[in-house]
Amino acid sequence: MKILLVISEAPPVKSGIARVADKLSRGLRAQGHHVDILSLQDVPRVEWGEIRLSSMPLKLPHLKERFREYDLIHLHGPVPTFSDVFLLWGLRGLGPARPRLVYTYHAPIDLRSFPLLFLTWPYNKLQEWLARLADHVVVTTPAYRQRLSRYVPPQKLSVIPWGVDFERFVAPVEKDGPFTVVFLGQLRPYKGLPVLLEACAGLPDVRLWVIGNGHGAEAYRRRADELGLENVTFWGSLPDEAMIHRLQEAHVLVLPSLTRSEAFGIALLEGMAAGCVPVASHLPGVADVVGNEGFTFPAGDVQALREVLTRLRDDVPLRVHLASLAQAKARLYPWERAVFGYERVFSRLVTRPLAVPSVIPVELPRRVELPEIV
Repeated sequence: MKILLVISEAPPVKSGIARVADKLSRGLRAQGHHVDILSLQDVPRVEWGEIRLSSMPLKLPHLKERFREYDLIHLHGPVPTFSDVFLLWGLRGLGPARPRLVYTYHAPIDLRSFPLLFLTWPYNKLQEWLARLADHVVVTTPAYRQRLSRYVPPQKLSVIPWGVDFERFVAPVEKDGPFTVVFLGQLRPYKGLPVLLEACAGLPDVRLWVIGNGHGAEAYRRRADELGLENVTFWGSLPDEAMIHRLQEAHVLVLPSLTRSEAFGIALLEGMAAGCVPVASHLPGVADVVGNEGFTFPAGDVQALREVLTRLRDDVPLRVHLASLAQAKARLYPWERAVFGYERVFSRLVTRPLAVPSVIPVELPRRVELPEIV
């Protein structure tokens, strides 16, 4: 099967979305499929803070003829001016022999700044309505299946959660050393790192590690200084092996996200596999991942988060018990499960003969070529 993966971020970018692109493309290639990737890195864009607008509307006419050579296109969204444009016009005019379209819906756009706040609700309703234009829609948690079921028939809607390389992350749940809390993710406003910094400011005996980078890194360092945090370390963006080692040493992984832009939280599964207790804001999708194996707290509630961390610091038997349950849960989510789920959806849709690859002189802007799994 010849597949085009259309996604906002892909390697070498480090993010949850980029990890999805990596794992799905590697896994599908290992099963004998041809996978190309088209991302926002390939399509020029403009950015104003958290607002990112792509040039997809201008590039689409040029790309359309290339789409014919694929059996299936796997689109991820919502991404304004990217996934929405693709759903509306990406395959229009290609006729009945067009590629099948699978749309993975991650989470609604959730912008809180004025005046974008007033555009968020109508845009999300439009995105949910547009989802039914795809041949099949995939979400990662039951919470978002319920949300999209108002627009997408049940036979066209599947739940396929993301995964974790369990054996790579696994570590003992009984850990030595000072009580350590870790944050893993991009340093972007919606990730809510200031909430965690303020919660730890009232807990001087808690060691905090921040792993990740972003435009706000320097501002967060200044905020930690203002709060008088002496036990916080900003590691920046670490190589995978160093990041895994830090998770294996930590006791708790916190995902203090503020908005529904946090759809699933792959970092939660990685921390759970490494023997950390998961603690996260109570948000759709994220709460499904944490389940009964950790704690959730109201988004933005510093005091509630501080109380959770205090309890996990002081109650070692509870901490070890929850870490053990969380690790057992993470074992149930190998990346192979996600790859198999998508391959099954793709195979059901692609019933026509496989397209014969043709030699076309015009290339996609750039393809991210990933090494095959040996």
